[in-house]
Amino acid sequence: MKAKRWFVLLLVGLFFSGVSSFRAHAQEIPEEPDDVIQVILLLDVSSSMDEPILTDDLPDELFTLYDQLDAAHENEELLQIQQAIDDILVDPEIVDARAAYLETVDALDAWFAENQYAQNQALIMQQVRQALLDLDCNPVYDQPIATALTIDEIDYWIAQACSGMTINYENQQALRDLVPYVGETEYTSLQENSDAAYKIYFDALEARNYNALIDQRDAKRLDLNIDALAADVDTMIAELGIPRKLDLAKLAAKTLIDLSRLDSVAGRRDSTLGLVRFSTDSVLLQGLTADHDIVERKIDALESLEMTNIYDGLDEALRELERNADPDKPVVILLLSDGHITVGPGPDEVIRDIPPRANAMDAVICTVGIGPTEAHVDYELLASLAYETEGEYLFAKSGDELVNFFVACRQGMVGEIAQMTGYIGANASEAVAPQTVPENTCEFSLALNSTSGIPVLEIFDPAGNRIDDAYINFSFQSGDNLKLYTVLHPAAGEWNIAVRSDASIDEETFFSIVVTTNQCAQTPAPVLSPTPYMTQTPLPGPGIVEQVAPVFPLVILVLVVMGIFIVITLRRK
Repeated sequence: MKAKRWFVLLLVGLFFSGVSSFRAHAQEIPEEPDDVIQVILLLDVSSSMDEPILTDDLPDELFTLYDQLDAAHENEELLQIQQAIDDILVDPEIVDARAAYLETVDALDAWFAENQYAQNQALIMQQVRQALLDLDCNPVYDQPIATALTIDEIDYWIAQACSGMTINYENQQALRDLVPYVGETEYTSLQENSDAAYKIYFDALEARNYNALIDQRDAKRLDLNIDALAADVDTMIAELGIPRKLDLAKLAAKTLIDLSRLDSVAGRRDSTLGLVRFSTDSVLLQGLTADHDIVERKIDALESLEMTNIYDGLDEALRELERNADPDKPVVILLLSDGHITVGPGPDEVIRDIPPRANAMDAVICTVGIGPTEAHVDYELLASLAYETEGEYLFAKSGDELVNFFVACRQGMVGEIAQMTGYIGANASEAVAPQTVPENTCEFSLALNSTSGIPVLEIFDPAGNRIDDAYINFSFQSGDNLKLYTVLHPAAGEWNIAVRSDASIDEETFFSIVVTTNQCAQTPAPVLSPTPYMTQTPLPGPGIVEQVAPVFPLVILVLVVMGIFIVITLRRK
């Protein structure tokens, strides 16, 4: 009797577990978020990006120096000379000659990349410059050495750079080795074309007295003591540790790269990144690539240049997307500028041309202006670009705001975001606003950024469980300035969050949290439309095979168990 009861219970248990298992496997697995995000970093490197952002709590001596420097820059004669220079640079013939020369530079860079010498010739020039500095030679000869056509040419320019010094054979050969492409036929042809295009550009400038005007400007700057005042400002800024706008732009861009790395390590998605810098004209420094290290190195090498041509930068970014972006993956252009257009098409032309091209490829443009006040940037243009492409606009006065915006813009391509910011002192813990996770959420992530100190997050799910390494579906990654906390398929409800610091932080430090929730895709239920007839024709029911097919495995299991039971019973008799 006991055996029969045990057998019945076993069959019932097997039946329900089989049905549950069948139903679980029959459920559709939620679709995961897009596995690639495509980002173009579009950074302003005009001369004003070399300036720091001043705050009210700085020493009076610094403001006095700036007042003297501003007065010198406003000298009427200097302004007239600078205006004459600017007029030459926007002359159509000069613009065309410069564009033709830059095309030859692009062709050279493509050849360098294809032949794996470097991503572009500028990187080789940097290596040559550093080698000359290490030898106490004059680094201004980096370009003629890096663009030489023969070994004899290299040796000649090394002798010029190191005039009056003794360079041994080993050092001479090391400099030659930095230019391994010398003598290659394709390189020689491309470099000769580039030299010829540069000569046309140079001659066009010379015909307009450009170089003489540059000399006049430099002489006037010397009379006004501008360079000496600027050097005093630089010294004080360095002593006070005040970052320049370009430094803040680099930090924000590198933090976004950090987030892209961490997201990839977490197994969520990869990012392809591109880099365009714009000033008087624009240059695609790096096409879309999954090699985040090369993008970071090129960001580190950015230097301030001349004027501000926003249209050219956006055009370069869109052309790269048109050539190489995957149309089925999210695309965002992240534009940073610190001023108004000073060269190239004006704001009306930018708005007329750029948003339609971006929208045609579903590219979102996020824009950020950085400066002491919003009046310093063309906020109407930047806001319009964002609005027309469903992006976001921000005016930032600090690196903290800038970094937070870069992170938030990128995460906005992943899902719905919320942002929380604040300050935390040493050895302190501070609760922030609870976050409500809705039903059917695939991913819940928190990106914690702090430009100083090393705060961490304490996270508790709706049941009060602390999130740590043992928590199911949780992962944690840490970078230089960013920490990424990710929970997959989190419980719906209110999640509590606190920021905690430690004693290593001497004073209050700013923190920013970007919270991202990503909903699982759902397959919509089919909508049944009635037939146009008064009486609907019933669909034929499933046949016997279709009806029993789902339970074949269960039937076999039951038969096996029954067979075992019968054998055991017969043996007992």
